[in-house]
Amino acid sequence: MPKAVQGVPPEKLAQLLLEKGVAKAVFGLRRLEGKAFHALLTFCEQLEGFDPLFPLMPSNGARGVSRLTCVEPISEPVAVFLRPCEIRALIELVKLNQAHLDNLIIVGIECTGVAKNQEAFIQQKDLSGDFELRKACKGCEHPYPENADFVVSLLGRSEPVIILKTEKAEDIAKSLGLSVSDVPEMSDEFKKLAEEKKAYSDKIISEIKERARGIDGLLEVFGRCIGCHNCSHVCPICYCKDCFFESATFDYDAESYENRLNKKETYRVPLDTILFHLGRMTHMATSCVACGMCEDACPMDIPVSQVFKAVGRDVQALFEYVPGRSVEEELPLTTFRYDELHEVEDR
Repeated sequence: MPKAVQGVPPEKLAQLLLEKGVAKAVFGLRRLEGKAFHALLTFCEQLEGFDPLFPLMPSNGARGVSRLTCVEPISEPVAVFLRPCEIRALIELVKLNQAHLDNLIIVGIECTGVAKNQEAFIQQKDLSGDFELRKACKGCEHPYPENADFVVSLLGRSEPVIILKTEKAEDIAKSLGLSVSDVPEMSDEFKKLAEEKKAYSDKIISEIKERARGIDGLLEVFGRCIGCHNCSHVCPICYCKDCFFESATFDYDAESYENRLNKKETYRVPLDTILFHLGRMTHMATSCVACGMCEDACPMDIPVSQVFKAVGRDVQALFEYVPGRSVEEELPLTTFRYDELHEVEDR
């Protein structure tokens, strides 16, 4: 059995880390008037409302950590409280040279899912009661955080449990004066929930593959796209400062529009919306962590996350790659192997 600390909620852990000087700052969700946002806090007095378990993901936290560490590693320890998909996205960003793990104390949240941002922010939904989970969360295949130093576990527990996943976490727990004991890593309730989520994932992938089959299917799924690019702006893996799909390449002159009219007599505006989605898939399918941010940010209710999840699963299986599994595992698109993709050669 792993070592663990019982009866210490995550906000108390954050307080102890700051009080004892183990961490210079903590990063995580902070509540404000029923909503939440990511914040970097350096004093215990700022911890009022600090709630990394709040069931909302206003943005993928990996983007915030990337902003803090992209240019260079941080010089002093910072504790970051992240959900599993956020940690996985962070690992991918490290491999893309968009973040550093040096001096980070990673506190993972055993995740049951978060609410839709649109429901919470636009409809002013009270998240203290029942709310609808993101579809990505209902079908999450990795609800347990990997690559974390600590894991906060609540489901099926009589009190909060913090699992110590690394030697660094054990040393920190001792320095904080916390009592350590042996505890099962996952409760039976959480194991059951993880199995249910996997089954639901298979279901939604099967459904979206059938719905988006062929050109007609793609037109039906992405036909409502208005070209806002919200999905790429909130995606933790889409990190390019100058996006090709927002470049002058797609600023067509009048003659280009006239030529299209001569060929088709009519066309929808904006142009190239499906090209945008297909292009994005080729860029980041191997690193998609299925966090659901893209679908949640879509004003037209396009099942973006479901399509990317289906494509991502197939592409990742092709390369035997799991995004966020290990920082040592090389990105498939930057690695050449002689013994792969022979089935493509034979066609």
